[in-house]
Amino acid sequence: MSERPQPVFRVADTGRAAAVDSRQLECFIAVAEELNINRAAVRLHMTQPPLTRRIQRLEHDVGVELFRRTPAGMELAEAGQILLERAYRIVTLSARAVERTRQASIGEVGHLSVGYYDSAILDAIPAIVSEFRHQHPDIKVSFELVPNRAQVDYLRDKLLHVGFGRDYPQQQGVVCRTVAVENLYVAVGEPSALASGRPVTVADLRGRPLVVYPASRPGFADDVIRMCRSAGFSPVIAVEADDVVACLAYVAIGEAMAVVPSSATRTRPHGVTFVPLGGAPPATLECISLAANAAPALALFTRFLDHRCDALKAEKVLRTVRNSIGHQ
Repeated sequence: MSERPQPVFRVADTGRAAAVDSRQLECFIAVAEELNINRAAVRLHMTQPPLTRRIQRLEHDVGVELFRRTPAGMELAEAGQILLERAYRIVTLSARAVERTRQASIGEVGHLSVGYYDSAILDAIPAIVSEFRHQHPDIKVSFELVPNRAQVDYLRDKLLHVGFGRDYPQQQGVVCRTVAVENLYVAVGEPSALASGRPVTVADLRGRPLVVYPASRPGFADDVIRMCRSAGFSPVIAVEADDVVACLAYVAIGEAMAVVPSSATRTRPHGVTFVPLGGAPPATLECISLAANAAPALALFTRFLDHRCDALKAEKVLRTVRNSIGHQ
């Protein structure tokens, strides 16, 4: 019979909530990442006994066991895993609050925080932001890689002003704008019969192993699956990759092929060819923001996006009219 994991620290049931200071969280994060008290103490430039006492006090304050001892060492308990995720956000919030205060003190109020999680960071997103910066050169912009599923939390915590991605679910108070569409391509390893130069259609993907991304849903992977099912077949999913970079790495090693937006073709992994996918619906890039966020830089950016969208619609109508006149 296997040995049952035992608590590393004994916890008293306080029956009440208690405030946790930032130093306790730093100590907890270090122990949670190292899973070794001695290594965590060295990392924190302190000795082991006071670190142990801090963790004991933290467990006493929150009223749950955060760590367990196992035959292999120590591990996070389920409550510890939840606290670790929250602790990362709290520490980030504190650091951002200090930075925002510093920016305000020296007059850097024109700052736009942009989150992204898509290959569009290679193409459409910088093109949009560059156009915005051309109109508002005093606005400073920072980019941060944030998964789609976490972006709304980052918006609510005011860690981001906007997020770029695809397939956002509807959420109260969140404004979602379509800002770009991209044609689809098939990424294939070399050599490949699909890279022969002839047109490739969705039907050509039937029975062929595919890499889809992201593994977390909803996301672009769902668009690819729906596209195949609309063509009358269920795709063969060989791998679910975390992001487009990992997706193309799987293609490069011959694991499978992948459907990607045109922005992914900006990368040129060794041994990968991109073939246009004819007759496929384009991929939509979206931008989300909070309706209640009154930050000046965000107001300028959302106004810019709305005007840009109106201009693109007018241009499309004008192009349609010109084409119809030309065919008469």
